[in-house]
Amino acid sequence: MKWLAYVLILTGIVTMMYPKMKSVYSSYQEKQLMREWENHIDDKAKTSFTKLETVFNEQEQQEPRLPERNSLLGTISIPKLDVQLPVLEGASQQNLKHAAGRLEGTTPIGTKGNTAIAAHRSFTYGKQFNRLNELVKNDEIIIETKDGSYSYTVNQVFTVMPDDISVLSTKPGEALLTLITCEPMKNPTKRLIVQAVLEQ
Repeated sequence: MKWLAYVLILTGIVTMMYPKMKSVYSSYQEKQLMREWENHIDDKAKTSFTKLETVFNEQEQQEPRLPERNSLLGTISIPKLDVQLPVLEGASQQNLKHAAGRLEGTTPIGTKGNTAIAAHRSFTYGKQFNRLNELVKNDEIIIETKDGSYSYTVNQVFTVMPDDISVLSTKPGEALLTLITCEPMKNPTKRLIVQAVLEQ
């Protein structure tokens, strides 16, 4: 009869704990869904980021064509580095030869989400993002478009592996700018990332 007593006690404990366990599980599922939402990255943005591997490492055998004029989105200025570059739609080899390029699939400049802009750092392609590693927290980045001027404040500088697309993720309500270039400047094996927050 002892076993019956144990079964009844165990049943009582499970019955008492069930609401708490259900609540914990529900909370876990909620957090998982929120994490999925926060880490959702547009497929086009993933493809654009992945293509940077080729763009940053490709040695062109011929002079790339000039970018299309209607792809001009605006300019990016980094006062600390005395840098001002045109920003084109698309981070292709053709565009990055002459300018910085917004990764297709990332959010439009000045809007909530994550706007990713890439540029070369190699001496072959001029200065562009050569000195991006000198940026630190609270430095300013300004983007001018036909819709207005947007000021971003740097909040972190770090490196990632070329396949780490987590740099394109964002949180709901957040307006981020992610600058991407190769690291190191010669024979790059990583990506140098600068992330900045839009000033309201």
